[in-house]
This record gives sequence, C-alpha cells and structure tokens, in this order.
Amino acid sequence: MNIMKQSFWETLAQTGKPVILYGMGTGADKILDFCALKNIKITDIFASDEYVREHSFRGFKVKRLSRIKEKYDNFCVLLSFATRIDSVINKIYELDGIYELYAPNFPVFGENIYFDYNYYLKNKQEIEQAYNLLADDESRTVYEAVINFNITGKLEYLKNIESPKESALDLLELGDNLNYIDLGAYDGDTIFGLLNHHKYIKKIFAFEPDTKNFKKLEKKAALNNILDICGLYNLGAWSGEERLCFNAQANRNSSFADGQNNKKLKEVLADSIDNILYPQVSGEILIKYDVEGAEFEALAGSRNIIKKYSPKLIVSLYHKIGDIFTLPLYIKSMNPDYRFYLRKHKYIPCWDLNLYAIAGNQPAGDK
Repeated sequence: MNIMKQSFWETLAQTGKPVILYGMGTGADKILDFCALKNIKITDIFASDEYVREHSFRGFKVKRLSRIKEKYDNFCVLLSFATRIDSVINKIYELDGIYELYAPNFPVFGENIYFDYNYYLKNKQEIEQAYNLLADDESRTVYEAVINFNITGKLEYLKNIESPKESALDLLELGDNLNYIDLGAYDGDTIFGLLNHHKYIKKIFAFEPDTKNFKKLEKKAALNNILDICGLYNLGAWSGEERLCFNAQANRNSSFADGQNNKKLKEVLADSIDNILYPQVSGEILIKYDVEGAEFEALAGSRNIIKKYSPKLIVSLYHKIGDIFTLPLYIKSMNPDYRFYLRKHKYIPCWDLNLYAIAGNQPAGDK
C-alpha cells in the first residue's frame, strides 16, 4: 500500500489561510474541540443558505457562503457534517474544486482518537493483515483509499471508490431460499432494499432496539404484507443477554451509550442472535450488521451461527476507528473459510463502508 504521511491537521496548523468551518451540530462540536487541542484557529463558520437564520454557534455568528467569499480572498474549508444527499454531495465536491477543503472522518462511536499516520504505524501489522484478506483488486483499492482519506481528509480518495449497493449485493449471488437476519433494522429500509433486489427470501429476522423505530418497522412490514415471513424482535444485537443503556433517537442513529446525562437514554434489552435464532435457522443465511458501533459484540453473539453455517455477511466498517481491520480479522478468527470484499457507497465523509463476506468453501448462491 502507498500510504500518505502528512495529516491535514498538521497542514491546517501551519497554513496562513483562514480556516472556515462548514456546518454546525455534533460534528462541528467535535472539530472545534479537536482544533483547540491542535492549536488550529477556526476563523469563521458558514452553513448552507437554507440553514442560516441569523443565529450563533459556539460563539460564532453563522454566515452564508456568499458572505464568507466577500470577507476572505482565499481560505480553507473544514467540513463538519455527514451527508448522502446527492445535491449536497455535489455542492461539496464543487466547493472542493474551488477551495482547499478537508473532510474530517471522526469515528462515530468509541474512543475520540483520529486516524492519522501515527495511528496507521501503531496498527500497521493488523491493518496489513486485513488488507491481505481482501479477495479482489477493487477491495484493495478501496481499503488503501479509505486509509489515505482518513489521513489527508481529501475527498478525491472517496470520489474515486464509490459504487452502488446493488452491485455489491451481486457479489453475494444470493439463492432462492434465503434466510435474512437484519441487525439494526431501523424501519425496515434495508429489508425492502434487499427485497427490491432479491425477491426470493424465505424468512426475515429483524432486530431493532429503539421502540419508535420498531413500531415503524412493524407498520411497514404489515403494509407490505410480509409479516408472515418475518420474525421481528424489539431487541439490540449483542454478545449475550444484557440490559444496556440506549440512546433512543427514533432514527437510524439510535445506539447503545454510556452515561446517564442524556434525557433520551433508557435501558433496553439486548441479546445474541445465537441465543435467539440458533439452531432454528439453516440453509443459506445472510446477516447484516449495522448496529451503530456494536458490530464487534453482535459478531461475538453470532459465533455459533458463523462457525456452523458460514452465513454470508454484510458488516459496517465505519462506526469505530479500528473497524476496518479489527472486524475482518475477528470474523476470520471465527471462521477461516471466509473471503472478503470491501465496498464504499456514496456518502461524505467515509460512512457506508461495508464488508461483504462469503465462505470460500461454499459457492455463492448455494441453495
């Protein structure tokens, strides 16, 4: 791999240009705090025109981009939010073509550590081990580009590796007697996405701990007449039976959390799919893990199913800083027969990065 060494944080600390933050909210809070640690001065903040309402954020009056252009001849843009909306992504790429723009990729959950070149060196052996598990050139290209994006913050690394989810699902060559297990089902969006792509699903098992999301899931399943093939569980996916603190957002960002300082936190029941589903599932199985930072624990709770049935897997690799190497290595330790494919779907920053795993001793689409 050809890995870049210069972190954009170092570049920003040395630049003579004004550093302007684009966006507000949780991401902006993280960046402002991190910039303070790195002695990087944020000069101003702007937001998309539709969000500018003459208000302030962290002591800055939020401006329109047109006002920033009037005020500064040249500046660096530091992106502070995530998006998968095409029109917003196109606007960001347009800005990237004009200005020196960086997109920090903080981990969504876990340690507040940034993936820079020092982090790469510290974990180089495991990073290379995971890279060597990848089964095709596209996966290896994606892997290298993701690491370089993390270090440099440059969007060119993401733009060149985007691919549609439909083509990634084709890698799995799903058969006509499929059992689908959806961990982190939200309102059923991925279930119906899969049904649009592959209509031959024998049984659907869906786990969603957020009560409001779960009700949306039940309603959509009923409206689409699939309740008879569904097993719906208002549970979180974990390594075993536990009562866990949960941040109930009533959206796709709901997650397990530590602490009791948020009024949305509540206690929920979580369990392993080994406890709930093993050994009632068999044949061809596909499991999707998108559990907002609990992927390792959910995989641990699938150990028996993974060892015995070699299910096909879709695993999110972007919630925690080390997921890109720790999760493939962990899966391989449970079942050495897997081969791995890595695909990055359209999102800024490096979200929607998924591992697609197929057991090498089982033909794809085996029925």
